[in-house]
Amino acid sequence: MFEVVNAANDLVNPFLENQSWNCQIFPEGMNVWDFILTIISLFVLISWILSIIFILWWGLLLILSGWKDDKIKPAINTIRYAVIGLIVTVVSIFIFPILGGLLGINVEQYANPWAIIDKSKFIGQCVFTETDNTYWTNTNSTWINTEVDFTDL
Repeated sequence: MFEVVNAANDLVNPFLENQSWNCQIFPEGMNVWDFILTIISLFVLISWILSIIFILWWGLLLILSGWKDDKIKPAINTIRYAVIGLIVTVVSIFIFPILGGLLGINVEQYANPWAIIDKSKFIGQCVFTETDNTYWTNTNSTWINTEVDFTDL
């Protein structure tokens, strides 16, 4: 189990070089339920990102199509399917715990909708942005949090 977590860290952590150590998506002391929650959140985040990319790309192609029928139909269909994908992803986040409860399976530990959304936000912040106005410097093999102050500019 921990080999999988370490392999996932090796794949994801190159994107997090400027982040703090607590911004690791797969920390070393992770239990099974947190691992499942992280995997579900990664799938949700990836599906959201891909849907947005498809909507933007095919929207651009729709604008540039010159309103020719052979170019409009694929663009409209792809945008439609991307929006349906977003809706299915959001609905499944909320339906899965209800179905698990009806079947008598305790999925609240790793499939709580708000936990998935919070974990997806955390992963997005770790990968795409810095979490706040701080940066981390390595001094004598220890990481020091240094505030960035732009008030004198």
